[in-house]
Amino acid sequence: FVAATLYSSVGHAGASGYLAAMALFGLPPEVMRPTALTLNVLVASLATYRYTRAKQNDWRLLIPFVVASIPAAFIGGMIHMPNAFYKPLIGAVLLFSAFHLVRTVKKSDQMDRTILHPSLTAAIATGSGLGLLAGLSGTGGGIFLSPLLLFMGWASTRNVSGIAASFILANSISG
Repeated sequence: FVAATLYSSVGHAGASGYLAAMALFGLPPEVMRPTALTLNVLVASLATYRYTRAKQNDWRLLIPFVVASIPAAFIGGMIHMPNAFYKPLIGAVLLFSAFHLVRTVKKSDQMDRTILHPSLTAAIATGSGLGLLAGLSGTGGGIFLSPLLLFMGWASTRNVSGIAASFILANSISG
């Protein structure tokens, strides 16, 4: 509940928090991934509703990412990964997200001044890659998308939360 509350306040659904807690308790990947995705659907639905209602969701930017990520997340979700690969992947996901979150928070004010939407090709390629990672890891992909949107200057800090929540919802349903 605490992870869901904290993560949803910034447009995420909490999968990395759920996965970290489940890993600490020694749950097998067969339980971790579907549990995290189920919780993601619930939390991301609420976050998407809240951010859309507050007009903090850029649907024009989101759609190419989501259209490309859904089939990739489905494929990633179908791939069975043994513990020897899954747990290091989850560890890398958590470290990557923490590193990029800290890095982009420091620059977020500066980035809001120069918003340049990605080309359709870049959005589709990025969405496909992030969707595959979302399906493999069981995270929904928002922990990759949010810092990338900020770092590349593709969205304002204000809109990233809404975009991430919707992206996570789509990938969690398909993953």
